[in-house]
Amino acid sequence: MSETYLVVHVDKRPNVSFEIEQGIIEDGGGKFIATSSSDEDQLIANVRDADVILVSSAQITRRVVESMPKCKLIIRYGVGLDTLDIPAATDHGIVVAHFPDFCQPEVANQTMLLLLACAKKLRLLDSAVRDGSWRPGPLAPMGPIGGETLGLVALGNIARAVVPRAKAFGLNVIAHDPYLGEGVFRAQGVEQITTLEELLRRSDYVSVHTPLNAETRHLIGAAELAAMKPTAYLINTSRGPVVDEEALIEALDGRQIAGAGLDVFEREPLSTESPLARMENVVLMPHSASYSDQSFESMRRRVGDTVVGLMEGNWPQFVANPGVQPRAALPARD
Repeated sequence: MSETYLVVHVDKRPNVSFEIEQGIIEDGGGKFIATSSSDEDQLIANVRDADVILVSSAQITRRVVESMPKCKLIIRYGVGLDTLDIPAATDHGIVVAHFPDFCQPEVANQTMLLLLACAKKLRLLDSAVRDGSWRPGPLAPMGPIGGETLGLVALGNIARAVVPRAKAFGLNVIAHDPYLGEGVFRAQGVEQITTLEELLRRSDYVSVHTPLNAETRHLIGAAELAAMKPTAYLINTSRGPVVDEEALIEALDGRQIAGAGLDVFEREPLSTESPLARMENVVLMPHSASYSDQSFESMRRRVGDTVVGLMEGNWPQFVANPGVQPRAALPARD
């Protein structure tokens, strides 16, 4: 490497350390700074001279991309790419890296945690103990879990990690994913459902595992919620806007479905004024499904190694825009 790369993290938050990735990057000859911004103009000012930007949740729009004449690499911590304008990055020769294999066991575990918490009415029963009422009254509907049906909306890596966990609790697992052939379902031991409507109609628990894009935004709306059983629960650990939150609130308020377990929301953080925050049939978590000490430490090391790899002339392991003509000096790809 003949030049020192400036690496800018754009999502600095209180009490969050970047010691691991900073150490790797600076040991490799780069310069690391962590920044935060309250609006797009400030974000642009922060990244103007960056060779690499690291992003957790900030929106990297075309305007931001166009303001970075030196940038060669954007690294998104984690799996999702919905906050990045990938076509804009590609147009400007910027490689976009992410980690689609990140945190799969953690999110699968959180899916089951939310399912079980809903099924056993954890929030209601916990409150009954804490407020001294002890027994809150009728608990119906409360199914047995074993022998009930879990419907997976998409059968990607995380959903596939859910399958053995769900089967361990005796759940029958079905899935709908129009992009996969029947061999994938057969290999997972999961019944393939050809339409979303049938999956919703048959499931006692519906767990959403799609990425967020134009096709999946509000995939679960009023009509889909109406197709679910009144005793069924909706679990979402994917992206908030995959579910029409207003329609979900109406369905929950009207007892069209029994409840929901949510780790993600249309707007984050969730407002304390949201009706969801007051509902006893809803379990809420703060977009934390990916977390474990080990998963985050591993992620930080991989981010640092990816930056150093680029400085040494190597492509990232996972590139979201493989057709890009990179600004960085990288070997031709097959």
